[in-house]
Amino acid sequence: MNKNKISVLGGGSWGTVLAYLASLNGNEVTLWMRDEEVAKEINNTNINSRYLPYLTLGSNLIATTEMVDISDSGIIIFCIPSDAFRDVSGLASNYIKEESFLVTATKGVEKDGFSLMSNILADYFPRNAIGVLSGPNLAEEIASNHLSGTVIASENKILVQTIIEGLSTEFFRVYENDDPYGVEMGGALKNIYAIACGIADGLDSGENTVGMIMTRGLGEMGRLASELGANPQTFLGLAGVGDLITTCASPLSRNHQFGKLIGKGMSVDDAKKQIGQTIEGLKTLKVVKIISDEHKVKMPIVDSLYKIIYKGNSLDGSIQNVLGQDMIKDVEFIK
Repeated sequence: MNKNKISVLGGGSWGTVLAYLASLNGNEVTLWMRDEEVAKEINNTNINSRYLPYLTLGSNLIATTEMVDISDSGIIIFCIPSDAFRDVSGLASNYIKEESFLVTATKGVEKDGFSLMSNILADYFPRNAIGVLSGPNLAEEIASNHLSGTVIASENKILVQTIIEGLSTEFFRVYENDDPYGVEMGGALKNIYAIACGIADGLDSGENTVGMIMTRGLGEMGRLASELGANPQTFLGLAGVGDLITTCASPLSRNHQFGKLIGKGMSVDDAKKQIGQTIEGLKTLKVVKIISDEHKVKMPIVDSLYKIIYKGNSLDGSIQNVLGQDMIKDVEFIK
């Protein structure tokens, strides 16, 4: 396979940025998407005006709606929303060779059960090397060449080195990690706490409150991760606390935006309509609530958010209702 040919599946802001980064290193890049009009625009103008209108893409980046065009790629990066991840994986399975390296850059869980995106890839591509790419990566900032870092984790060391070489630039650093499960869990779980911090922002709760939610959230993430077999130390790095801080604090995060609208009194349905794009934290919240209950892991913020968003409990203008059970404890949950 051609290791200098990289295909990215997904023409949203994150997929477009990853394709852009790969093209900066002289790779031959294919960006697959479903929307034919967007693909035509990219090929005619080198611009994806729907998501990143100010980013000029390189001439070595070609957009396509034909999955067959990825068939000779040595690296294939999946940036598909989690709801469509299994369908696209099935479609791609007809064209991907066993020698190709596969990487998921999607942060989320499948709605049925606690399947991460790498689990879906393993279902369809049991012989391929699989990696996980995750970190504090707001696509709009990377597109503006702001200094950023991410993590690539895989059991295959050659895949790791190939991704580092293929995506690293002077403003985008790719770090290695040997805990793909923990890296992927960190990317998925942090979206829940971004919603909580958005609610705090909408309620004008202050920076102390946001810091409290992030810290308590990190504890919840670590407890669940440890119970499910990830390395809790992973959550102290870019893919854990780094991603958590960025997503919770940034108004560019869709999960944060959604939470802020809830904090300002908007209904869940109206907030989802106003955001207009996938809010991964909503589905993750539902799945994590089920898993944490099954494993008897204490996650007070998850419990409270679930009641507010899925059970219709009133926020009542108080961030204490988001922290929930955590507010009546005299000591921190350590175990």
